[in-house]
Amino acid sequence: MEKTIKKGLIVGGVVVSLCGSALLAHQANTTVRTSHVVHADQVAPDTTNIEVHKTMYDKQYASDFEKEINKIHNDGTKKDTLFPNHLFHYDRRKMGKIEFTLYDITDQINAAYSDGKGLLGYHVGESLEQKGRVAEIQNEIEMNGESSRFIRGARKISTQAIDNDGNVRWDNVRAYDSTKPQKYHYYAIVETKTPKGFVVAKAKPMVVVTPYSNPDGTGFLDTMYLYPKNNTQKLKCKLVKFKLKDTTKNKLSGAKFQLYSGKPGHGQKLGNVLTTNSDGEIVAENLIMGDYYFVEEESSVADNTESSRHNNKASCSPIAQNDEKNKLYFTIGEDGVEPEKLHMEVDDATPPEPEKFLENGIGNSKSLHRGDLALFKATHQVPDNIMGAKWINDMTDPTGHTEKKFEPYHVFAIQDTPQKYLKDVASKRQVEIKTDDNTKLKEGTDYKILDGDNAFFITYVVKNVSQTDQEKLDQAVASRNNDKIKAALASCTSGEVSDLVAKQAGKKLTYHYYQVVKDNAPMDVPIINKLDLIWNDGQKTRTTPIPEDPKTITHGIHFVKQSSGFLGTGIAAQKLQGAKFVVEDLRTHQWFNGWTDASETGTGEKHVKWVDNYNDVTDGVLISDKDGKFELQGFTEGRYKLREIKAPEGYQLMNETMDFEITTGTDGKTLATPFVVKNDEKTAMPLTGSQKLMIAVVGGVITVTVLSGTGYMLYKKHNS
Repeated sequence: MEKTIKKGLIVGGVVVSLCGSALLAHQANTTVRTSHVVHADQVAPDTTNIEVHKTMYDKQYASDFEKEINKIHNDGTKKDTLFPNHLFHYDRRKMGKIEFTLYDITDQINAAYSDGKGLLGYHVGESLEQKGRVAEIQNEIEMNGESSRFIRGARKISTQAIDNDGNVRWDNVRAYDSTKPQKYHYYAIVETKTPKGFVVAKAKPMVVVTPYSNPDGTGFLDTMYLYPKNNTQKLKCKLVKFKLKDTTKNKLSGAKFQLYSGKPGHGQKLGNVLTTNSDGEIVAENLIMGDYYFVEEESSVADNTESSRHNNKASCSPIAQNDEKNKLYFTIGEDGVEPEKLHMEVDDATPPEPEKFLENGIGNSKSLHRGDLALFKATHQVPDNIMGAKWINDMTDPTGHTEKKFEPYHVFAIQDTPQKYLKDVASKRQVEIKTDDNTKLKEGTDYKILDGDNAFFITYVVKNVSQTDQEKLDQAVASRNNDKIKAALASCTSGEVSDLVAKQAGKKLTYHYYQVVKDNAPMDVPIINKLDLIWNDGQKTRTTPIPEDPKTITHGIHFVKQSSGFLGTGIAAQKLQGAKFVVEDLRTHQWFNGWTDASETGTGEKHVKWVDNYNDVTDGVLISDKDGKFELQGFTEGRYKLREIKAPEGYQLMNETMDFEITTGTDGKTLATPFVVKNDEKTAMPLTGSQKLMIAVVGGVITVTVLSGTGYMLYKKHNS
């Protein structure tokens, strides 16, 4: 007698009907059949095929798939054309690798339930107690995995990964089996590998029964099709940008980044430029499997221009450029990635901020004498990232949230180039460099001086310089060519600063040195010392010019010596030759004593001399020429005193000294209108004896003659 039995198939929590017959021959395994006695004609197949079609929906539609209308009601047949909205075949190429393992759990089920029914008759119409048996199996497997009492000891058929269409198939698995209590085989299909991040919740274990009748009950399915679903999501990557300044780390708003797909330096742009918010963050969304990297674009808060330091900007990160040094790269592979690992941080330091001052100039114009040593003071920061750009990339760091550093600066140097009328003399520089806490740097240990042509360089990169780089520097220095020295410094790809300088990251170095004012410096013309900072944070060598504000100047004044004119009126004043003068600086109360010979100064330039007493002046005497002119050139701003030490022949020595002032523009003004120094004509001494009357008479004649002559001169001048 044939007995029809209703069976239950549970797929992902859905129970479907299963019909079949139950007179089976003994079958020891899937490939070897033992001999048996057939008591009735066998209708059910010994084997069948199982094909899983993995589907997915985005988590934003999760609530839709709680509705009955959007559920796939598995009956073992194909359902590809019946997908509801927002349900798709799982795309392994975009969302990662998923694997399923098929277990034959027939013996485990029969052993677990002592009533001998196994899963016989467990379908939608059965009691809650009967339906609970399948739920119990699913939940137990879901909770315990390979430790489940239904999986432990079960025969593992195989583990297979889904193909690019989201499918996985097992052919010729055991179905009708007369050796089993219910003549069926029970299988558990378990999602045993799920990509991290992409899948919010993996599919529940599926329990199926073979063989399986077709929906109209007229036969058995050759292949059973199943459609488990995954709640999935595309991934997001967060990047946080920091600005380092003076060792302080601040989140930087307004920085711009472009996401690329591909390998650094060879990728394609994805989407629009992203701008960091008030927390310094950007988030790249809708990420699937692939290679990615961020590139920092120039913005209002970070760029690579030479003027960025003037605008309080950060530098664009050297490790966020579109080249092979990029460290903001990540790969989402077929195994996915934990969402919290899609996080990176990058620190950008502000460019070094150099300043320069003239320490010893006189007055508002910072003036010096010709031949003086101009004392310059310069300060500059040691960049916060002097030992390397900093970043965190959790995706490439198996140890966790750890800060890393890129290569240290291989180029960090100063170039001092005196401009016209200023001179570099190595023996007079007296370079001294100190830290903020007044620690003095050691030449050769913490820095090296490279001599050029009327210029010098200070390089702080003194450790671990390669032989190749050192040879380039040595050759360039031997040439004394400034351009070659700078090029050699800029091309260095090795080395780092000393330990002492490295400890000054974010702090300032201050140094003093001297340059010489040349003895041909013109009056009232700025005398400039050009100072450049040469540095490379890992992306390109840049030159940061220090402003030219710290300049010096030298001044002068023009005099004219003349008589006081007729009876001191200035009428008919004569230009007087041969008057001699000395000059006192009222600031120091020393007297100008001329110029030291250039060969004696050690600078190759003449230098001003001074004495304490005007009687000791030998070389600093000023003498009026035939036009009455004399001058001071190459002096500082200030107040001075002029003392006549010899009057022209026939003229009175000046009764008093004269004060005068030299300042900016004095030279030009007095060249057009000289500073006038007057002398009175001497009065004739009286005679005694018989000559007295004659002299008186003659004197009267002379007086008349002079008056007549003066009148004639005035008449002639008026009518000329």
